[in-house]
Amino acid sequence: MKTPLTDAIAAADSRGSYLGNTELQAIFGRFNRANAGLDAASAFANNGEAWAEAAAKHVYSQFPYTTTMEGPQYASTSEGKAKCIRDISHYIRTISYCCVVGGTGPLDEYIIAGLKDLNAALGLSNSWYVAALEFVRDNHGLSGDAAGEANTYLNYAINALS
Repeated sequence: MKTPLTDAIAAADSRGSYLGNTELQAIFGRFNRANAGLDAASAFANNGEAWAEAAAKHVYSQFPYTTTMEGPQYASTSEGKAKCIRDISHYIRTISYCCVVGGTGPLDEYIIAGLKDLNAALGLSNSWYVAALEFVRDNHGLSGDAAGEANTYLNYAINALS
């Protein structure tokens, strides 16, 4: 998985040398941000399910047709609502993994790769997830460096879906 740490090590290894100044600076930068990333990941772990439920309600209000249309991808049934919360929760969990590793690797590998094909096959709309992730970003209540870390990866996911 691609992270600042693995990138730095791979660059030195491809040259067959020890870590250079550039790689050490990248590693130092990641370690400086590590506490904020862990604080953000902890907030995601403690609040992720509640955030997913609140974000799903926001999506239902922004796209009311999702609660009236028939089909497994819509929230017209309790099973559909549970699936919506589960899907949003999957994004939130993956973003929390990004906070831990300090890179977009988890999002790139587990969500973004093949996303358009998957959503098209299942009849899902990226705009639903954009609205959900924007809701989480705007309402997570984090502050300082932890908010910066969380928002970096939330914005990355939002931009990838847009």
